[in-house]
Amino acid sequence: TLSPEVPVAGQKEEVTISGKFAEDITESTEIAIAFVDMGRTPLADPAKFPACTGSGCSIKAGEQYTKTVEIQAPDSIPNLSFLMIAMGNSNTDVIGCAYAEV
Repeated sequence: TLSPEVPVAGQKEEVTISGKFAEDITESTEIAIAFVDMGRTPLADPAKFPACTGSGCSIKAGEQYTKTVEIQAPDSIPNLSFLMIAMGNSNTDVIGCAYAEV
């Protein structure tokens, strides 16, 4: 989910990632979030976060996962832009991904 639902250029946005994944989520799992245009060109550098840390790691495959992070919206968000989210390990294995028109 994205809050506010319609992102405001230059403002902080709250993104909640949730679901059940087919692979374990460990301390080496990262989340990358980017605003992109129609050609999938990033509008700013992607925000990156550890998927879990400390006693909250690891989440076994099939268990419910939820994490909320705060990102900075780019200074300009053109019409027909998208928010892309990817979760994977440092060896580039993708565990999950999603995108939504913003």
